[in-house]
Amino acid sequence: MWSRRQVLRLALVPVAVGGGAILGGCSMYQPSGTSVPSASLGPEETIPWSPGQAAELFRPGSRHLLDSGEWATATTLPAGVLHLPTGRLVAADPSWLMSWERSGIAPFTATVPPGSYPLTLALVEGPEDKHVAAAKLAIRDEPVAAWEMALRPGQDLGTLRDGEAFTVGVDVATIALFDTVALEAMARRTEEDPDSYYVDQADRPVELHDHASGANLIAFNTGWGDGGYPVWIGRTTTGAAACFVIDMAMLAPPPTPTSSSPS
Repeated sequence: MWSRRQVLRLALVPVAVGGGAILGGCSMYQPSGTSVPSASLGPEETIPWSPGQAAELFRPGSRHLLDSGEWATATTLPAGVLHLPTGRLVAADPSWLMSWERSGIAPFTATVPPGSYPLTLALVEGPEDKHVAAAKLAIRDEPVAAWEMALRPGQDLGTLRDGEAFTVGVDVATIALFDTVALEAMARRTEEDPDSYYVDQADRPVELHDHASGANLIAFNTGWGDGGYPVWIGRTTTGAAACFVIDMAMLAPPPTPTSSSPS
């Protein structure tokens, strides 16, 4: 049985949402049950994937079936406030910052008003350890009417096959978020001190500051570890960005109506 993270890692373009609107909010989600094929799997295999599925993880105490077959309880952790002086968000593996130009690190094309925005991690806790299952940067406290894939310059949805998505590649089990104005400063910082972004536990994100620009960087663990993880933008009814959600692909396909969580 394929896990979604395995597909992400092998294909570098994980399963994406199919057609149809996903309604919900940055704190609540109404599952669509959409199932789309993955180009990495056999022709008869499908992996249900919905960008809004991760939003359900931000309900503390909710129970979720992981792709490992285990049930886990979700908790939330405030991870700090991200300062975006230009409103241009970058999501990247911090170990790639030293060669950011060669690595193609760039901000998403979707921008938000310059400001400071709270970052929340959704953790899933099993019998022995915790993992970051999703991260949410809240831009405004409004319901999400639709989800779209976050894109970087040069990326075109029209080039993707059914079931594919653009992702943030990760080699050190860590993603960092920051404003593009601090890109060169953070690259120098990681070159001078490669351990500065090191995150040793799921519930201990790391924050770095660029005092010259007023921006900061917040780094956190990614799900089971290395892989490729999609970033989704939740849009309000007016089209404004309500949140960015990074899904670490830890959840199993949505259960059938006859499936239930253990008591």
